[in-house]
Amino acid sequence: MHITRRDFTKQASLIALGSLACAHLTKANTSYTVRKGDTLGHIAQRHGVSTAKLRHANSLSSDLIGVGQKLKIPAQDGATTAVTSARNPYLVQAGDTLGRIALTHGISVSQLKRANNLSSDVIHIGQTLYTPAIVSTEDLLSHVRAATSKIAVRRQHWQRIIVHHSAIKYGNAKKYDAAHRRRGMQNGLAYHFLIGNGIDSGDGEIEIGTRWTKQLLGGHLKSYQLNLSAIGICLVGNFEQTQPSKKQLAAFTQLMDWLQGDVLKKNTKFAGHRELKGEQTICPGKHFPLAAMHARYD
Repeated sequence: MHITRRDFTKQASLIALGSLACAHLTKANTSYTVRKGDTLGHIAQRHGVSTAKLRHANSLSSDLIGVGQKLKIPAQDGATTAVTSARNPYLVQAGDTLGRIALTHGISVSQLKRANNLSSDVIHIGQTLYTPAIVSTEDLLSHVRAATSKIAVRRQHWQRIIVHHSAIKYGNAKKYDAAHRRRGMQNGLAYHFLIGNGIDSGDGEIEIGTRWTKQLLGGHLKSYQLNLSAIGICLVGNFEQTQPSKKQLAAFTQLMDWLQGDVLKKNTKFAGHRELKGEQTICPGKHFPLAAMHARYD
């Protein structure tokens, strides 16, 4: 029987995109001595906390730290994941591999093979695979919700959400803001939200740009008209070369679900940057799971 994408989307509950097994929990009131080569983002990732929390715990006004400096490590938020007995259907598409499907759904290849009684990694376009559902209780949005509660969101203004990659593996909101200002963008950071990869900010850490807090037009697209109505979300990394981390995908889907369901209260148009007419780009990269995201958000 032929299954259209709309029908398939109704069948599929892709709740597990980007779920991540929790890191080792850090006890409260522990400390860490900064070593050569450390960055605040690396230390935060190592201890399973966000860079923002680490800055707050140590009364830091910037990300600058020095060798030998002692940092207080705040307790990590409780985060658990569990594989359930529920199974969700996924239709294999061109370019899919077991590894890519497993990464997208936050599971291992062996879990995916067991769920489908596969003895090899060979799959075919049009084949239906069943992915074990994973439930994550980790909340990556608490600070975003708190910040947004203080502003008047222009709900009718925002008509679409566009996903990008930074095309480089380094950077955070502060660094990109400075770079974009040097390029003549008076409002700084071109995106409304930036999701870190664990290098210069936490893995899966959602940083909020002033374009969101001030409800300003984006600077992430060539088209001025599209920038007026498009929220920009950028994941740090070059996804032509590597895949986004599981925690980045978890943060992205939590952010998208919240924006559409709780903030804008509507299904906005969703697209990868390269899918927009006239943009002439490969962003967000071939390894970003656009097809799976369209199945979730179209």
